[in-house]
Amino acid sequence: IEEVRENRVRILKEIEERQKKWREVTEKMLDDINVRYKQLMRRLQAVGECRLVNNHDIEEAGLEIYVGFKGAVPQRLDPYTHSGGERSSSVMAFLLALQQNIISPFRAVDEFDLHMDPQNKEAVSEFIVSTMEGTKDQYMAITPSQITFKGQDVHIVMIHKSENVSVPRIVEE
Repeated sequence: IEEVRENRVRILKEIEERQKKWREVTEKMLDDINVRYKQLMRRLQAVGECRLVNNHDIEEAGLEIYVGFKGAVPQRLDPYTHSGGERSSSVMAFLLALQQNIISPFRAVDEFDLHMDPQNKEAVSEFIVSTMEGTKDQYMAITPSQITFKGQDVHIVMIHKSENVSVPRIVEE
């Protein structure tokens, strides 16, 4: 019985140490992401922040994104408070900030701009290009819109559907 008690105490201590390490690593990564996220949100004339909630319990932990557009006080991102374009822009800014912590030679996003106004479409396309600068990574953005991706070494392949046939066309910027 004494050996079982000692093992239990040892295991509980190890779990506590692992949870502490998880919190430290997660909070450090979130601090890094928040710096980039806030910079991207400023380019949208908005403010934002990502917060870790329930960090005392790994199984209950989560992430909340707070945003404020046009001078509004940041509120938790949700479909009732924010427009579709605000949600899309905020999520893209978060994903691009997060992706800087993930090693991947290839990234893709599909119809990211569907609910965005022209100004935010242009801003987010600039985000995509700027986050790729200085890397050899590749990014594929699939969109039904006419968006310009400006930058050095940006190559665009446009595919238009004509008479039920997809026709690719390479556009050099």
